Amino acid sequence: MYNILLPILFLSMGFLSAPVFSMVGPEQLVGDAPASSGGEATPWWAEDQSQVEKLDEPDPLEPLNRVVFNFNRVADGVLIRPIAILYDDIVHDVAKTGVSNFMENLFSPVTLGNNILQGEGERAFHTIFRFVINSTIGLLGLMDVAREMGLPGHPATLNQTFAKWGVETGPYLVLALLGPSSFRGTYGMVGDWFMNPLSYAVKNTHRRHNRHHQQRWLLYELYGLDITNRRAKLITALDDIEKNSLDPYASMRSVYFQKQKELEKNVRAAEPRETDREYRRHQKELNQKEFVGG
Repeated sequence: MYNILLPILFLSMGFLSAPVFSMVGPEQLVGDAPASSGGEATPWWAEDQSQVEKLDEPDPLEPLNRVVFNFNRVADGVLIRPIAILYDDIVHDVAKTGVSNFMENLFSPVTLGNNILQGEGERAFHTIFRFVINSTIGLLGLMDVAREMGLPGHPATLNQTFAKWGVETGPYLVLALLGPSSFRGTYGMVGDWFMNPLSYAVKNTHRRHNRHHQQRWLLYELYGLDITNRRAKLITALDDIEKNSLDPYASMRSVYFQKQKELEKNVRAAEPRETDREYRRHQKELNQKEFVGG
């Protein structure tokens, strides 16, 4: 029964979430940037500079965001969370790890594109090598063989790229079915969608061959499986917020901005980052010293 039920559930979740990308248009994400009376640049979403100073977590769209947040809570409670609990109960941890590895490998083109945009040449080559190794020896990415060979994964998104370029997070934004985001995060999400070659499999409306339809629905199922796998990892954390927080909306917003500040801190660090090659060389030197000392 499960082998019939789960694909149907994954398909429904992928079908529900995929159209959200097309719902976010550029006109919803841009605006003017007026200057304050003192000449200091003021973000377009703020009326004056004093509003910027007061808002450590800018949320000028809070009324609308709360409506979408409540809709997401209902959708999560009725559909997504029960599926995630069922998935978490019947799927072995090894299989869940395989799903995570497979999806990370599947989105390697997105990581590669952002490695290049961030000027991370060495990591771009590592991404290519990881994709080739894991897609072959790792059985289409189900096993992270490259990590065992000294090539750990470094997933990169356009949101991360924008942060490295100095683009501010911007106002908080809650997306239907996708949850917490920001204007920068939404731009990045849409950009990542178009950077992924697989996304074009569902956009080609001129091909009417049955095989094309099968590929399109398979892609929906994969996205649904990814969402289910990610949601299963957050069951305990989100349940704690719902039970222990007086205002789950504010708590989720704070967690999101904390994550974004941590992201910005990591990508904008002034100190030169130790490259993966240098890290492996240092580890090799330490191992040699331990061997000689032993």
